[in-house]
This record gives sequence, structure tokens and C-alpha cells, in this order.
Amino acid sequence: MIRLLQNEWMKIFRRNSTIILIAILVGSVLLFAFVNSWGNSQQENVPWKEEVQQQLMMYEQQAANPEATDKELTYYEEQQVISEHRLEENIPPLERGSFGQFLVDSKSNLAFATLFTVIIASGIVASEFTWGTIKLLTIRPVKRGKILWAKYGAVLLFSFTIAIIAYVTSIISGWIFFDTGEGVLLTVENGEVIKQSIWVESLKLYGLSFVNLFIMTSFAFMVGTLSRSNALAIGLSIFLMFTGQQMVFLLQEYTIMKYYLFTHADLTQYLQPRTLVEGITPQFSIVVLIIYLVIFLTISHLSFTKRDIAT
Repeated sequence: MIRLLQNEWMKIFRRNSTIILIAILVGSVLLFAFVNSWGNSQQENVPWKEEVQQQLMMYEQQAANPEATDKELTYYEEQQVISEHRLEENIPPLERGSFGQFLVDSKSNLAFATLFTVIIASGIVASEFTWGTIKLLTIRPVKRGKILWAKYGAVLLFSFTIAIIAYVTSIISGWIFFDTGEGVLLTVENGEVIKQSIWVESLKLYGLSFVNLFIMTSFAFMVGTLSRSNALAIGLSIFLMFTGQQMVFLLQEYTIMKYYLFTHADLTQYLQPRTLVEGITPQFSIVVLIIYLVIFLTISHLSFTKRDIAT
């Protein structure tokens, strides 16, 4: 299995397209940082106390809303406590346009990583049929299942690698385009306001966002296994990736959306006052994602092992 995994890993990185995708990812993160830095420099600086006071008023209004859910009340009350603590102790928030704020916000760069990983995952099996190398692969004295799982393992390693590249590039671009800045990140734990490290916070956000990357990679791998066309597998995977969450916004009032894959793929929604669909919890999302993952991998295994390669 290790040799099969090494073989698939080398096949991924021997493609010029893989190097190009990584270069585009790095360039996109650098461009995002530059645009972000330039945009912040064009905005008028508002005294942080005035900004926090405005936010405090907004949180108080939201907390007083009789239609607010328990989750929303908890969120706004915690933000209210943090804002009051800042004003009382003279602790400014992370400065807009600072390295710390950019790093915390940089988890959105995983969207690029997800897109490029989906391209690799959906084509790693389908390309064998497109290039006509599938017969050479299956005549080896190795079971088809092992070949498939080696490909899946290589794709997961690639997804993890590209996520690390996105994070490291975010750090480097943050050092290049942003000042250190002032301000402290605060959070509420057990009813107490404590300081939060920007590194811990950014890694937490990246970790939660990686779940979406992992699920989308597995989904694209299944689509690529079912399809014999490399272009079709990549095109269909990217199409579903971009339209999946739009369906949630359009049909969120329907109960069936509680069991829809893209309702649960983004776990960072639980850090916000409102989830995509009302009534879901982190535990429920994790169970749903595990069920979908088992379905994806079962379909991929059965499709690849039972398919008639000769035709």
C-alpha cells in the first residue's frame, strides 16, 4: 500500500498542471493580500472606541430582539460583554489592515485550495480512462480496491499539503503587505473574557474550514470514479461545488435541507449567530457528514471494483 501511495503521489506531482495549480494558489493568496491591504489603506480610519461603542449598541439591540433564538442571544450577549470589557480596560480590537486581522480572515483562502484539490481528486481516477492507462494499472497483481484506496490516500495527502501551502503563504503575504498593528483578540470562556492568540484562532478557523475541503475532496473523488471522462468529472464536481450552497439559501425553509450535504459542509457557521438552516447543531452536522462520507466511499469502491475495464 505504501508503494502504491508513493506511486500515486509521484503521478500527481509529475503533472505540469499540478505545479501550475499550486503556483496559481500562491499567486491568488498574494493578490488577495495586496488587494486587501490596498483597500484598507483607502478607508477612513475611525477611532476604535467609537467603533466599539457603535458595535455595542448594535449587539444590545440584537439581544433585545424578542424573535432572537437562544443561540443568537448567547452570541450577542458574549459580544456585548467583550465590547464592554474593551471600553473598560482600554483594550483595542485587532486593527483593520493589520497582520493579525488578515491572518484571522485568511481562512477564506482555503476556497482556492478546495477548488484546486477538487480538480485533482475528480481527475485522479477518470484520467486513467481518458489516457487509456487503466488496463495497465489493473493488470498488476494488486486488488483493485487497494489501487483505489491508494489514489484516495494520495488525494487526501495532497489536500492536506495544499491547505498547509495556503496557510504558510497567508503568513508570508501578511508579513509582506501588512503592519504588525495593535489590538488584542478577545473571546469568552466560562463567562470570563480572555485574550485569544491570533495563531490559535487562525488555526481553529483553518481546521473547521478543512472539513469542507475534506468532504468536497471525497465527493469529487466519487464523481471522478463514476465517470470515465476527465473533463466531465472535473466540470461536474466544480459545478456542484459552486451551486451546492446556493441551493441551501434558496431552499433553506424546507425540512429536507437539514439533511443536505452542503448545509453541513461549512462548520464555521457555528461561530456565527445564525446557521444556514435553523435547528441544526454541530453534533448533527458531524453525523450527517460521516454518513455522506461513508456513502461516497462505498459508491467509489463498488463502482471501481465492479466496473468492466475491458469496455
